[in-house]
Amino acid sequence: MYLIGYDIGSSSIKAALFDATSNETVAIVQYPDSEMDMISRQSGWAEQQPEVWWQDFMLATRKLFAEANVKSEDVKGIGISYQMHGLVIIDKDHHVLRPSIIWCDSRGVEIGKKAFEELGQASCFERLLNSPGNFTASKLKWVKDNEPEIYHKIHKFMLPGDFIALRLTDTLSTTIPGLSEGIFWDFKEKKVSEHLLNYYGFEKDALPEITPTLGIQGEVSRQAAEMTGLKTGTPVAFRAGDQPSNAMALNVMKPNEIAATSGTSGVVYGIVDKPIYDDRSRVNSFAHVNYEDSFDRIGILLCLNGAGIQYSWMKHQIARSDRSYTDMERMVSTVPVGSDGLCILPFGNGSERMLENRNVNSHIFNIQFNRHNRGHLYRAALEGVAFSFVRGINVLKEMGLDVGVLRVGNDNMFQSEVFSTTIATMLDCHIEVVDTTGAIGAARAAGVATGVYSSLEEALQGIRTSMIYEPKFNKTLCRQAYNYWDSCLESALRPHEDTAGPSSSLQKQIEAHETTISIKEKELTTTNLQLQSKNDFLNDVKKELKELVKNPQISNKTRFEKLIKKIDNNLSSDSSWKAFEKHFEMIHSDFFKTLKEKHPDLSTEEIKLLSFLKMQITTKDIAQQLNLSVRGVETRRYRLRKKLKLDKKEGLENFLETI
Repeated sequence: MYLIGYDIGSSSIKAALFDATSNETVAIVQYPDSEMDMISRQSGWAEQQPEVWWQDFMLATRKLFAEANVKSEDVKGIGISYQMHGLVIIDKDHHVLRPSIIWCDSRGVEIGKKAFEELGQASCFERLLNSPGNFTASKLKWVKDNEPEIYHKIHKFMLPGDFIALRLTDTLSTTIPGLSEGIFWDFKEKKVSEHLLNYYGFEKDALPEITPTLGIQGEVSRQAAEMTGLKTGTPVAFRAGDQPSNAMALNVMKPNEIAATSGTSGVVYGIVDKPIYDDRSRVNSFAHVNYEDSFDRIGILLCLNGAGIQYSWMKHQIARSDRSYTDMERMVSTVPVGSDGLCILPFGNGSERMLENRNVNSHIFNIQFNRHNRGHLYRAALEGVAFSFVRGINVLKEMGLDVGVLRVGNDNMFQSEVFSTTIATMLDCHIEVVDTTGAIGAARAAGVATGVYSSLEEALQGIRTSMIYEPKFNKTLCRQAYNYWDSCLESALRPHEDTAGPSSSLQKQIEAHETTISIKEKELTTTNLQLQSKNDFLNDVKKELKELVKNPQISNKTRFEKLIKKIDNNLSSDSSWKAFEKHFEMIHSDFFKTLKEKHPDLSTEEIKLLSFLKMQITTKDIAQQLNLSVRGVETRRYRLRKKLKLDKKEGLENFLETI
């Protein structure tokens, strides 16, 4: 008993055959083998031909059957995952009227900005959870304004997955998650947003009918069966965007679970149980695949257009023709953290939502021809994408999501140990690699409505972690590299200033500061370890002397008691704390001064705790430093948050970034 899942990407069409009986993937294929072309008639534009998707879909399906040697009648259901936010328009005869304006096209940015202001920001966030931005609705408005002769021929407009389902089943439909990703869904009213349709001047009947995300959406038509090799009547039973599908494949379905991927674009996708939004629209909120159950599962999506496409460009344009990604990874491993000062911004694939829809393009900073080689370029490229993830995930943290664990698939940039470990080190998190893909997730989901599984929970059983990446790089060096990368990004974001990166004098200052910080960080660590060693030693001596006090030799008792008192006075004494303060201030200048000015009522013990948190020392290590239990440290943290009157969404770590 088999299920097929498809991933309709902008690079290729992937098809996965899943054996529901053995809970194993039988085969995965893609077509074409090389990446599909994009049409870019102007800067910032990106289009593809929907009929090419369908041709590649048919060829991928036949290739899958040929490799797996499985009969089409044994396939019980089909699921579809697809590239999000694209626009496909058709006439009454279901002919495509123009190339699809796909997800990374940025022509709708200004249209979305204007709509955001005129509809009202508060209203957009309350109802749509987003600015209309550069999403499907704004792309359709661009067609209406700039290609009226085409717009007036429109019978239906839809998303890429809707188009493939149409060609497969001859049935016109869409889903609630699909409508939400196009910014057509009103989360307050729980229906299509008539307010948005009226503002843009769209006819409501131009939208396809709504079908369940997990449910029978149509059956393979006779014509599609002849073209693909599928059996006529096979049900299509799941459809969702690639990122919700990828999250589902990783079993990310509950609040505070987080998935990530880095294919052509990079995405982090976290689940919450209430409608929330980012008032700067750096991340976006959409209906998750299980939203319809209780209208309370929202996916918070961080998208980085410039991710895998940047590294792919590096491979095809910079690497020698016979070099694979594995060869590049070997070269990367010979280059130190920070790529010896070489820095690359990956934002060369259209406007970036994380950067508030600005299009800064890609930049290479500080390249030195006598110092840097291909390995440096590869590592700087990987670090540039990794740092983009870090910057974006910090936005999710601001929104209250806990990013202790990221679940990722095994078919993208997370295969790179350097890339994954850089992110894990910077975020102090674990990255769990799961042996699955969005196509496999779509196949599993298709088994629910077709009766293969009794529930989605049952369909997702058997998902296992195949690898875990943990923080292991030098965090100080990673932070230095990130800070330099961030300064280059800020420079590139200032259009009226010199965008060639930091000036030579500033560069020298940065390098001098980095050297000083590195030295002082080592001194601080050494001092900290010395203090810990001293305290451990004195604790041991104290323990031994207590045993001696129990000795019936009365003549020694008074002497021993005095010695214990002396050790108590010396243990974690003020002089030790002053030494710690001195070295700490070398790294975090004016920390104690600023802290005491803003919060003069803080006790010494509370300041100690904050200084350890500033150093990002683990709770376990803080407990050892303060001679407390782990629970005791957590209690002090809780009380300290209340004393500082921090908002529920603001953690102590976020508070310390302002000091």
